[in-house]
Amino acid sequence: MAVARDTTAANIKPLEGAVVRKAQIGATVAAGEIISLQSDGKWDPTDATSTANLTARIAIQAGVDTDYIDTVVLGPVKCTTGGTPGALVYASNAAGEPSESAGGKDLVVGYNESATVLFVQPQIIDFT
Repeated sequence: MAVARDTTAANIKPLEGAVVRKAQIGATVAAGEIISLQSDGKWDPTDATSTANLTARIAIQAGVDTDYIDTVVLGPVKCTTGGTPGALVYASNAAGEPSESAGGKDLVVGYNESATVLFVQPQIIDFT
């Protein structure tokens, strides 16, 4: 089974040791989505097709343009299903969604600690 975003908002939870920060969003965001900082200073769902989206956090809450929501910057967060423990998790070409294979730009969001826990540890592999 491939990693996917858990779409049940009540399941999205930062775990002990996670670094949580507020972020102002600039689009509709669902809980559990991967979000990236945009040039307007707001955070939108990440897609791996643009070099403009090479930052990553996990939204803990849903929201719409101009809302401030909690996000996980670093550390463990329960937000996925079907993850392979130890596998890297990338931003996919589908906005906000995780993948265990690289998208157009190689942005590693972190790695699977378990089938349901992503350890957020962003790394850029490919700037081109």
